[in-house]
Amino acid sequence: MPLPKKHSHGANLFSPFFLRLFTVNLLMHIQDIINIDNDILGGQPVFRGTRVPVESLFDHLEAGVPLDEFLDDFPTVSKQQAIALLDIADKLLTSKNIAQLYAAVARRKFTRKAKAGLFRA
Repeated sequence: MPLPKKHSHGANLFSPFFLRLFTVNLLMHIQDIINIDNDILGGQPVFRGTRVPVESLFDHLEAGVPLDEFLDDFPTVSKQQAIALLDIADKLLTSKNIAQLYAAVARRKFTRKAKAGLFRA
C-alpha cells in the first residue's frame, strides 16, 4: 500500500517539517532504549539501565543466535528493549527518505556543535 503524499491538512508528508518531526520522535524514542554515557563502557551505546552494549545484540543476530538466546545471555536486557531497538533500526534503514533523514541528523549535530562553540572561523 503506497504512502499518502499529503497529510489531511494538505502538507506533504516528506516535507522538511514532517521529516524533522519523524527524526526528533525517533531520536527521543532511541533515548528511552539506549544510553550513551562516557562513564559506562567509555561512551559505547548500551541498553538503558544495563551495561550491555547495543552492538552485542547485532553481533549475536549476525552470528545466527536467536533473540531468546541473546536475552538468556544478557538477562538485564528486556525483550521489549531488544524488539524496540530492532524496530528503530528497521525504520531507519528501510525509510525511503534515509538520505534526507541522515542529512537532518547531521544538521542537528552540526548545529549543536556550532552552538557549543566547537566550530570557530
